[in-house]
Amino acid sequence: MSEEKIIIKQSTPIYGTLGIIFGFVGIFILSPLFSPLALILGSLACLQKEFTAGILSIVFAILGIITSPILMALLNMPNIIIYQNQGVFL
Repeated sequence: MSEEKIIIKQSTPIYGTLGIIFGFVGIFILSPLFSPLALILGSLACLQKEFTAGILSIVFAILGIITSPILMALLNMPNIIIYQNQGVFL
């Protein structure tokens, strides 16, 4: 008689969790480093069927990219220029 063993591997949401952490930190500091990492980890989380964490980390990554002047300059995103006496130019 042989004994059968059933091994159940439970996956942990590591990509989504790290993506959320890197995305949130990337909004405030070191956005050129953390925002692309959050975007990659969010995409990997969505591929691993961690949709909530993946989408949240992608949103945080996009917010980090938008609020980072360095990444805005690298992506050639337009800036709002305000002149003192001439009004607002887009």
